[in-house]
Amino acid sequence: MVRPIVLAHGGSRGSAARGGAPSGRVRGVPRSNELPTLHKLRDITPVTRFGVGGTDLGIPCRVGDEVLYVFGDTFEGLTIGAGDWRSPVGLFGNRSGAITRPAGPDPKRARQLLDYRHDTGEFTTILPTTCIEVDGALYLHTMRMQSLDTVVRTGLYRSDDGARSWREVAQYNAGHADGCWVMWALCPAPDGYTYNLSTGGLTRSNGLRLHRMPTETLGTLRDGINVEWEPWGWREDTGWQWGNPPTDLALGRGYGELSLSLVDDTWVMTYFDAAAYRIAARFADSVDGRWSEPVTLLQGGSWEDEDHAAGRVAQLYGGYLVPGSTLSAARVVVSQWNTVKNHPYKSMMFTGPLRRPR
Repeated sequence: MVRPIVLAHGGSRGSAARGGAPSGRVRGVPRSNELPTLHKLRDITPVTRFGVGGTDLGIPCRVGDEVLYVFGDTFEGLTIGAGDWRSPVGLFGNRSGAITRPAGPDPKRARQLLDYRHDTGEFTTILPTTCIEVDGALYLHTMRMQSLDTVVRTGLYRSDDGARSWREVAQYNAGHADGCWVMWALCPAPDGYTYNLSTGGLTRSNGLRLHRMPTETLGTLRDGINVEWEPWGWREDTGWQWGNPPTDLALGRGYGELSLSLVDDTWVMTYFDAAAYRIAARFADSVDGRWSEPVTLLQGGSWEDEDHAAGRVAQLYGGYLVPGSTLSAARVVVSQWNTVKNHPYKSMMFTGPLRRPR
């Protein structure tokens, strides 16, 4: 359960409890003047035949000819708190978001992928942030949440059996890189590195940091062995350079959920832009080069005037680019949570072009 911006008549911007928060029309949230470029293809969830009612996220990862979608706090019923609580949960489907089977050992029910109990006193839930496949192994990065505002730590899990079972291979300090080491977006690249674009937690008030690791090193990660990611940073005597302390990428603040992809030889980040209440994209020729100005993919709106066919979505968040997308035909997974009624609480598929600014 990842908190969206709350459309408030006063009251708080969100709630750390599962009871929701005041909601209504947007007030005081900047808007983009651009027209959105995406329109809705379908709802991905609920998938009640596999025990998935209300849920969010749906982080996509290519696994052979299928796509694994990894969801956050998931409930049996359609509303938050209704029935069996699990997180993370996985469902397999195609690039269009049509679900075919659950991930995990049970072919009839989407079980919790990781073995733990909720509300332990130390933390309440574990939420996914990114998932990739490398040489047949899956890597899932997660946040261990004490509340929606407090991250205890993050971890990297590995599966060697197609998401049936997972083991933690690395743990990370959420306070690293000035607190911008919480939500990750991983992307293996042809140059032999896996790049890691990261920001802060669910307060969505931070900027971006960039790290990398030789992709072959991912396979050597083991719990208890500390392998450092190489940061990208700026120093007065060197300028921007790999190996410098991690430095803000100077692309503004207010970043939420992230996705990083190499599409048609172009680097693309898609993300929830909390500062402008939208799903946005930026483009670059090199991951450590100059990034474009943001482009609006979907615009946030109120429940009274949302129109998914026109790209206006109330209380939206997420924004994960589906593997196999092209610049002319992209697919993006977006979440929606009505924090007053706690329904809808779901993941959706949107499609359309990614238009790089000239």
